[in-house]
Amino acid sequence: MWPDRRAKSYPLVVRASPSESPRRDPQGLSERVYQATLQILVQGNLASGQTLRIDELANALGVSPTPVREALAKLEATGLVERRPHRGYRVPAPLTPAQLRDLIDARILIEVASVVRASTVGGDSFRTDLEDALHNQDAAVEAYQLAKALGPSEVSSLSWSVIEADLRFHAVIFEHTRNSFYQLMADSLQGQLHRVRQSIENGISDALEALSEHRAIAEAVTSADPAAIARAMRRHLESVGDRSGAAPPGDPIAGANRKDDG
Repeated sequence: MWPDRRAKSYPLVVRASPSESPRRDPQGLSERVYQATLQILVQGNLASGQTLRIDELANALGVSPTPVREALAKLEATGLVERRPHRGYRVPAPLTPAQLRDLIDARILIEVASVVRASTVGGDSFRTDLEDALHNQDAAVEAYQLAKALGPSEVSSLSWSVIEADLRFHAVIFEHTRNSFYQLMADSLQGQLHRVRQSIENGISDALEALSEHRAIAEAVTSADPAAIARAMRRHLESVGDRSGAAPPGDPIAGANRKDDG
């Protein structure tokens, strides 16, 4: 059962210290507020359609409204927030099974090709960086599992570390394609990957499964067998689709829903 997302919650993620002001450190503060707002949207108990009040977010983060307003404008491009004329921003409706299937299909198309290319042109540095990313993910998942057993106090921050480590594993692959257009496509997909989390859960339920699948990808990369590498990535992404509730491949209902969405 997915957790109840009806209650509004702006978990405190980051605060600017008294010495940190937009004038002294505009880029650093803006990025921290952006990341904090992103974390609230992905992990907060925010209901679909809930209005995001800039003043309340700014108060929760301990900053002025300006960087929060900038963060929400930037996040609008990812689909994590919707802007309504004269009414501000709100939490969007969850992704439908058909939309989740479309996202998985897009990821398969891009990421299978990317990991095969990276394994071909990335050399030893790719394998080393991928192993480092896997090691960091392993450590993040272990810490998260321990926190779940001990209590909820640290679960939020540690679950975010798991999400970041998961994304970093995939980012390493794109970086080692040596093709800037792969990276551009990856950047455009990243916000949608966060929307999956926003749509289906508050927290993480598949950390161990994702880690195991990433380990299989890394082992396939070490084998230098392009077919095995492609299979490992495809299996991982199909499993992500299954866990997120994506419509099955070729589902006629999904196709009908896609037409309705247009």
